[in-house]
Amino acid sequence: MARWDFIHGLPVQNPPALEFGASDLVWSRAEGWCDKMDRVAKIPFARLDDFVRGESNNKDCPSRFHVEARRRRYAKPR
Repeated sequence: MARWDFIHGLPVQNPPALEFGASDLVWSRAEGWCDKMDRVAKIPFARLDDFVRGESNNKDCPSRFHVEARRRRYAKPR
């Protein structure tokens, strides 16, 4: 539970640029899976699209993101 307390205690970052990427954030190290360390940064959910656009426009290492849609399966009547 200490890991989640650490993550919830991180400050929310809101860069002033219209689009921003990973290089614009201050990353913290948090305990990850199997004794590994993860890099974590918190941004407002409303700015998620700005982050995706900023990372996609990165000239050095462009990233691609896509949203997977799942279809709901409905049980057929017997």
